[in-house]
Amino acid sequence: MAIILGRGTVLFVDKDDSRASSLREAVSSMGYNCTIENSARSALRRVKSRSVNVIVASSELTDLHMDTFLESLSRANVNSSVVIYGKNISACEAISWMRSGVVDILLDTSDFVALRSALQNAFTRSSTKREIKTVGLRDGLNTNLPTSDLLYRSRIMSDLMKKVERIAPVKVTVLLSGESGTGKDVLAREIHTLSRRKGDYIAINCAAIPEPLLESELFGHERGAFTGADSRRQGKFEAASGGTLLLDEIGDMPLAIQAKLLRVIEEEKVTRLGGNAAIPIDVRLIAATNRDLSGMVAEGTFRKDLFYRLKVIELDIPALRLRKSDIPLLAMSLLQNAAEKFGLSMPEVDGEVIQRLKSYRWPGNVRQLKNMMESLLVITQGKITTNDLPPEFERVQEDTCNSLELCLPMALSIVENEVIKKTLELTGGNRTKTATLLGIGRRTLQRKLESLNN
Repeated sequence: MAIILGRGTVLFVDKDDSRASSLREAVSSMGYNCTIENSARSALRRVKSRSVNVIVASSELTDLHMDTFLESLSRANVNSSVVIYGKNISACEAISWMRSGVVDILLDTSDFVALRSALQNAFTRSSTKREIKTVGLRDGLNTNLPTSDLLYRSRIMSDLMKKVERIAPVKVTVLLSGESGTGKDVLAREIHTLSRRKGDYIAINCAAIPEPLLESELFGHERGAFTGADSRRQGKFEAASGGTLLLDEIGDMPLAIQAKLLRVIEEEKVTRLGGNAAIPIDVRLIAATNRDLSGMVAEGTFRKDLFYRLKVIELDIPALRLRKSDIPLLAMSLLQNAAEKFGLSMPEVDGEVIQRLKSYRWPGNVRQLKNMMESLLVITQGKITTNDLPPEFERVQEDTCNSLELCLPMALSIVENEVIKKTLELTGGNRTKTATLLGIGRRTLQRKLESLNN
């Protein structure tokens, strides 16, 4: 889905005419069609009667509470995406609104780079809504685009989610790769939600089930198929028919079962252990791993043919250290979730705490951050300060992989080489991630590395 800057309509909603006019002037210069309404109710009337791609609304609506405004937009089932701006937006408000489907929160409307990025993301979301609605009307599905539990502001996650929104409606096999704790299960659930499949989402951890039982868990068994099989049992593939099946830790699947899995994928039929009947299935398959499957293929510990059947679409989930701008939003959201889970009040968080969280490298990724916020909630009373942090957070750590010292003047080619080297260090030598972060193609990166090594 190509979103071309300058095509589409933007509606500004603000009681302050001069501020709205200033924003309209800036956005109009980007080529967008712009209009203004000074109240939430008049904005609702406009989006119901005319096509509006993106709504850019002040957080200080006078006639409707923002939650009511967003709920009204959702009930109206319009294609418009929403960006909210304001200087006095609390963390809890930002989290709540983004969970309701708001694309971005802007605290500084004079930051036109952030505004431009927010508009591009919002136009992408608006186009996705329109596509899903078209497919839904054609196929008789519910066309309300669901809200997401995924919260992000970073460019790298935004680019990833654009891919997710494009591929989710298409029943194509997806391979999710990434370090442990990055949220592969969460992303798999998001793909299922956006896919509009009517069946269930089912996940199975291939590493957590002993080999003798894994085959039965996946494919099911007939009564008497083995000792202890006292009754017929449906496997995960049958249970997920019409829905989505996540095979987590696929790299730990034994070779013997890999061969049977490949056959099920190719034939879209499953045969229970001890049975003869081939049962048709309709499953959206997602596999996930934190291991290097291509390396395992070279070693002979993972089937090459299965690898390529799983890797129709590969999505690499970035480590938390590569998406530092997401950490404040994630931390506050996880803290709020923990408060609701344990029935405790939401504490204040000292600003220096957030800075130290952003400076930490998070080897356990989002899972580690979640555990940290739950721990801080329980051990603190009223306000979380730097004194509550574990010893490894005692001082703001210098993240050497994110810094680059240059002694100018210096030839541009040398600067480029240093940037490439540092980015490779940051990604742990992953060339695909490096190329993504640098905004170049993998082949381009390969040519530059060959030149660098000569």
